[in-house]
Amino acid sequence: MRSPVPTVEEIAVALGERTMPEHTPVWDPAGLQLGDPAAEVARIGVCHEVNEAVVARVESAPVDLLVTYHPLLFTPTNRLLAGRSAGARSYRLIRAGVALLVTHTDFDAAPGGMADALAAFFGLRDSVAFGADDEEGLPPIGRHGAFSGTIGALDAMVSDAFGPIGIRISGDREADVDRVAVVPGSGSALISAASLVAQALVTGDVSHHQAVAARDLGLAVVDPGHTATERPGMGALVEMVTEASGLDVVDLTGFDPRTWV
Repeated sequence: MRSPVPTVEEIAVALGERTMPEHTPVWDPAGLQLGDPAAEVARIGVCHEVNEAVVARVESAPVDLLVTYHPLLFTPTNRLLAGRSAGARSYRLIRAGVALLVTHTDFDAAPGGMADALAAFFGLRDSVAFGADDEEGLPPIGRHGAFSGTIGALDAMVSDAFGPIGIRISGDREADVDRVAVVPGSGSALISAASLVAQALVTGDVSHHQAVAARDLGLAVVDPGHTATERPGMGALVEMVTEASGLDVVDLTGFDPRTWV
């Protein structure tokens, strides 16, 4: 039975039961990244990414545990020094007594998580998981489902939600589409898999050569940017953390980590 004031570890376990971080690839540092597992949590925050604005916010209005979608430390680190870097932000969180919990590709694949939220955003019907890579240890981070419309209609939905700046389209805007695949974040590695199940892929970070490869496979691509494809899932993350922790959540997902303007 959980104590009246949950600990960092208890919340991590409860969230992990929903997202299964043990099924993430070795490069993805899902789970507790900073802090004391035994520390009690009275106040919890959720963010898209631990950027400068988020760190400043938790320094001025502290939380005991911060749950982030984008990992803060992606690579092995041997120094945490003041300044402006991922290591420096880690140093500031530790100094402020804030533990950090990461849920990334595990949240992408989780029922009701990032991929499901993106599929729901586009109104995909009877969506099915895809994108698992057993060799890499990647869970199924994409979804594909039925869609009634055109490539242009997909473009319009994204433009209405996020604005038209930065959206890239590869394919015939007038072409009818009856099956769409979505991969939140950076999903270009799944172009081949998407071409087998859909006529269009919505994802971010697609390069010129990857778009050419998609076109050769008969797959249209709508690329609104990395973080734009993740925004529909941020509300789902807040809800999931609220359920897992039993606490009121400080919603910091509005601090947009978009780098391109």
